[in-house]
Amino acid sequence: MMAQQLQLDDFLSELRHVVAENDIIKGTILLNHFDQLETKGQNQFLSLLANLQGDIVTILLARLLVSEKEYAIPKAVIRSLLLGRVMKSPRQLLELLRDDQLRQKQIFVELAGEIQFEEAVPVLAEVLASTREDLALMKACLIALGNIGNPAPINTLSDFLYSGHRELVIAAINALSNIDTPTSVQRLVERMGTDSDLDIIIIDALASLEDSLALEKLNQELGSPHAYIRNHVKSRLARIGAKAIPMLIDNLRSSDVDRLVHSLNVLGYIGDVSAVRAVRKLLHEEPADANVRFAAYESLGMMPLAKGAYVLAEGLADPVDQVRIAAARAIEWNCDDTLIAGIKNLVGQGGREAEQVVDAFLQSESRKIVFSVIDLELFRDLAVKFLNTKAHPDVKKRYEELFREKGYTDLADRLVEKKLGVEGKKLLVYAVDDSRMILSIYKNTLFQLGMESQLFEFPAIAIEKAAANKPDVLLTDLNMPEITGIELTRQLRALYSPQELPIVMVTTQSESADHREAHEVGVNMILAKPFTAEQVGAAIKEVLRKK
Repeated sequence: MMAQQLQLDDFLSELRHVVAENDIIKGTILLNHFDQLETKGQNQFLSLLANLQGDIVTILLARLLVSEKEYAIPKAVIRSLLLGRVMKSPRQLLELLRDDQLRQKQIFVELAGEIQFEEAVPVLAEVLASTREDLALMKACLIALGNIGNPAPINTLSDFLYSGHRELVIAAINALSNIDTPTSVQRLVERMGTDSDLDIIIIDALASLEDSLALEKLNQELGSPHAYIRNHVKSRLARIGAKAIPMLIDNLRSSDVDRLVHSLNVLGYIGDVSAVRAVRKLLHEEPADANVRFAAYESLGMMPLAKGAYVLAEGLADPVDQVRIAAARAIEWNCDDTLIAGIKNLVGQGGREAEQVVDAFLQSESRKIVFSVIDLELFRDLAVKFLNTKAHPDVKKRYEELFREKGYTDLADRLVEKKLGVEGKKLLVYAVDDSRMILSIYKNTLFQLGMESQLFEFPAIAIEKAAANKPDVLLTDLNMPEITGIELTRQLRALYSPQELPIVMVTTQSESADHREAHEVGVNMILAKPFTAEQVGAAIKEVLRKK
């Protein structure tokens, strides 16, 4: 009998009879006419069905939900009613998952994951194993197994890490991270190293856990042979913040220079006072590698040094100018009366050390310190010498304006414009580094070498500019977030050959794997940090000679 020939009361009465008798055949016939009810009738039918008792109610709701027919009532309403039933009696989900007449299993798979029904795990694994063409169903199974979090199907999930379908690989990554056991985390780590985009997803998945196991694995990846992995791990550890600090402090006991530098970088990004003592202890031990000392002072410059800021003054006596500049910048951020008194004493002693101290503060543009000691005659003399003979014109101009603004007109008048003779076209050098301090050093260094420079903190902008206006040489850091020096080189090599655009990679990284990959993508030369003006000049001359 057709639904329109039935009165609604009769239709609802038939529903009560079907449920009371547990008659699935008559129930199926009744459902076939559900779409012919008006909206009001459909609402009343569902309301009655939801309030009746019996397993058949769940089956009828499931069949309505997977039906291809269109109803006046949204399918979301029916799904909500079904969810309510299976939450009260979750074992009925097992019957729905095994019911061959319900071919569209995806909804029931999703419900199993949503209510985290552990007894469904073997059934979901069976569905996953028996499905080959339905990618949506396979993905739903992977997601559901991850949501449930039972470790039993780890091997099955791990197999999908190497699936030919990217969506399934990502679903497997997320599922294994949700399970979060030593085995599942280890499987994720083992998957890394062959696909940069997937590696980033795995790192993000591990970082989201923030437990000791995941943090340990992330920490291990600071030593990855791949720059993009190291850099993404550093950014995620910095975002995790305080939880990562004890582990990073433990790293400072390492003899691995690269791990020391990366750990100091992250501690600086976090900027928590709890790391100060460990970084100061490292400096007290006088690490032999200048990159470690530079990174240590740079990180201290990002931390609040409530006590013991005087330790920064020791960096002003470092034999490497880049370390002195990092120490000067850290002093600027932690300036106090004790430090100022110490600096006045250093400058007042005169000699080569005083000249280096003044150069460091001026080059790092540490203005608070400069104007704290500017009344010292020797400081003024040394400042004029640096600004007239070594400083980039932009730096010199800024100080001249500041001197006049602060009332030191006589000092500003001593800054003379450098007279240049007739000269040919200057070499144009692009320098790319995510450290503003290093970029400032490049600016002064390249000026002293008689070259024109353009500086880039963000590699993407450097690539864009180089595409529009090719420089004579490009200097790039290796370890940069988002786009590493290797990826920057790879993109530029699509535009210019090594002869058309020589690229020098300037890095603290000592790993031979990084150096090998850099040469493979087209880097002309690798120069180690810290560098001197002479070393930069020699490297540029060498790569241009080989063009």
